[in-house]
Parts: sequence; structure tokens; C-alpha cells
Amino acid sequence: MNDHTTHDDDEFEDIEYVSKSQLKKEANEITDLGVEISQLPDSDIKSIPMSDSLFNAIMEYKRIKKHSALKRQRLYIGKLIRKDNWEEIAEHLRKLKEPLEQHNARFKEMEQWRDKMIAEGDKVVNDFIGQHHQADRQKLRQLVKNTIKEKEKNDSPANARKLFKYIREIIDNNEDSL
Repeated sequence: MNDHTTHDDDEFEDIEYVSKSQLKKEANEITDLGVEISQLPDSDIKSIPMSDSLFNAIMEYKRIKKHSALKRQRLYIGKLIRKDNWEEIAEHLRKLKEPLEQHNARFKEMEQWRDKMIAEGDKVVNDFIGQHHQADRQKLRQLVKNTIKEKEKNDSPANARKLFKYIREIIDNNEDSL
């Protein structure tokens, strides 16, 4: 008799318990994936491997304006995604968003350089030139100086834009030469 009990216990040890809240979280993530897809341009949506019914549901979601109808359609999209190969859909979406995320990261880096130069002056200008040797130190220092004056006078940020534009030009040229 003990042999049966041991054998049954071994079978149950292989079963992994997943909580109801974990299942709900995963279902919401899959449903959110559909909403994220709906925010893409139509050309990108067409490039994602999915069933016709899912594609049509997403396109319908884009047309709906009423909150309650949007909520129902969102849940319907989640149901359809779970029937499709949602891992493949998520991977395709990640690949579509990758260039945009890289662009945003570069833009943020440029803004940080500009803001640090304005706040800390020559030390940061020298750090920037240390990383981007082709930058003109004199031009950069003058742009920073003009931007600081402009900020003190509460003028429109024309020089701040010029400084940002120059930083972007240097970083873009540096990346092109790599």
C-alpha cells in the first residue's frame, strides 16, 4: 500500500502550482499586448503574424470610442491572442519597437549632456570632448555660455536648442564613423 502512496506523491511533485493572481496577471499582460499592438501604425500591425480574426479585432478596437465597448473589445482581443501564438506576436512587437527605443535612449543621452553642460560648465564640456574628439571645444563652450545667459534672462531657449542641435550633430557623426 505504501508503494502506491509514494508513486502518487511523486506525480504530484511534478505539478507546479500557479496562483490565481499569477494567472490573472499573465492574462492581463497578454491582453495589454493587444492594446499595445493597436497603437501601432496599420502598416506595422499588418506585419505581425496573427490570425485574421485577431487582426480584424485590433482594427475594430482602433475605431471604437466608447469606454465600455473598448473594454469589451480589449478582453476579446486578449482571448484571441491567447488562441494565437502570443509569444511569437510579443517577440515581433518587441522587434518593431526596438529602433524607437534606441532612438529615445540616444535622445535622452543628448538631453542629459546638454543639461549637465548648462549646470556644471567646462568640466562636462571637457568630458564630452573626451568622448567625442571631433567636437569644437570653443564652439561648445560659447553655446553653453550663451545658453546660461539666456536662462538667467528667462529668454526663449534658442541657444539651448542650438546647443542640443550641436550635441546631436557630434554624437550622430561619431556613430556614423563607427
